[in-house]
Amino acid sequence: MRHASWLSAADEEPFTEQMRDLCLQMIDVIGIESVVDVPQSSDAQLAGLRSRVVELINAPETTSQRRTEAYELLMSIHRLQQTEMDMALAKQLSSLSDIRDSIGELSALTPRELIYTVPQRVCHDLSLGRAMISTVSGSVWLPKHVHIEERTAGSAAFEQYMDGARIPLSDAPLETELLVRRRTPTLVPDPVSDKRTHKEIVGVAETRAYLAAPITLRNRTIAMLHADRPYHPDTLATDDLELLAAYAECLAVLFESARLQEQMARQVQRTADTCAEVIAALGKTGDTATLIPAEFGSPQPAARYADPGPVGMALTSREREVLAHLATGATNMQIARNLVVSEATVKSHLKQISRKLGTSSRAAAVAAYARMTQRSCGIA
Repeated sequence: MRHASWLSAADEEPFTEQMRDLCLQMIDVIGIESVVDVPQSSDAQLAGLRSRVVELINAPETTSQRRTEAYELLMSIHRLQQTEMDMALAKQLSSLSDIRDSIGELSALTPRELIYTVPQRVCHDLSLGRAMISTVSGSVWLPKHVHIEERTAGSAAFEQYMDGARIPLSDAPLETELLVRRRTPTLVPDPVSDKRTHKEIVGVAETRAYLAAPITLRNRTIAMLHADRPYHPDTLATDDLELLAAYAECLAVLFESARLQEQMARQVQRTADTCAEVIAALGKTGDTATLIPAEFGSPQPAARYADPGPVGMALTSREREVLAHLATGATNMQIARNLVVSEATVKSHLKQISRKLGTSSRAAAVAAYARMTQRSCGIA
């Protein structure tokens, strides 16, 4: 007799023993033929046993003694169902605590590290046998990493199939409609007969039921989580789906945070590189005393709006603004966003700046800007 795979080792033994005793009582009261075909999952099994007991109680030919025994069985089933509900609630609370702890541990990872770590943590925290994370690029589903706890004979073939796969979303209507368009998690109880599933993946994965949840950012699905229990597909339930969905929501925040941290690190590095190039350019002219802004950010107001001096007189006010942003290490796209103009307009301004200042590189233009700032501030 098999029961829900989410039960902990401590809970499993007494629960199994109680189920065994209940079935023995059922055999004595109803007969073995009535219990051998009950469903396999514990909740469905208890519901099936309860239905048979109720049938016995309501049958006109049931004697008074057997009806009394049946009522006692019904009370035993009720108590066991309550025990199962209590354990399910405790497990769900424990899983939520595990999710919270995992999110804290994952918060320091880069997007790439998250992709290779999340499937394993999903399996561990949610008691799942297999998990996969994928990204969505346009109309293409891109599996990124698979982690398998419950390995089967076909596990290697599944991993090989998913490695580097590019799956048109048009071939997976279920993922397209529910995860990408509607951005809603789903439990697929019978992917083999469900016409919306990707049959080639279902076949190579040998999955009989699975969970799927979108990872969304600004109302757009950027990634997907898929998970199942290869050995116990019938134990997947709405509780598992709710936990996976909660995990996916937390991951959306983590991916956004990791992406912003990477962008910030690149910006800091660009600014440092620009400063190094400017210092090198100034060193060639012997003008090493020129002031370089100490902080990464917008230039000081005095530097931006003071008299530009003879060299900068030919520059327009907008060109000086562009040059000021350039000195912070900003990219053309960032300058365009800050000035609310197109990137093409920024490029045009930079060409004019280079022509007027007689410079051939961004670093040289910034060095010229630094010298202009030096003069405007009255520094010799």
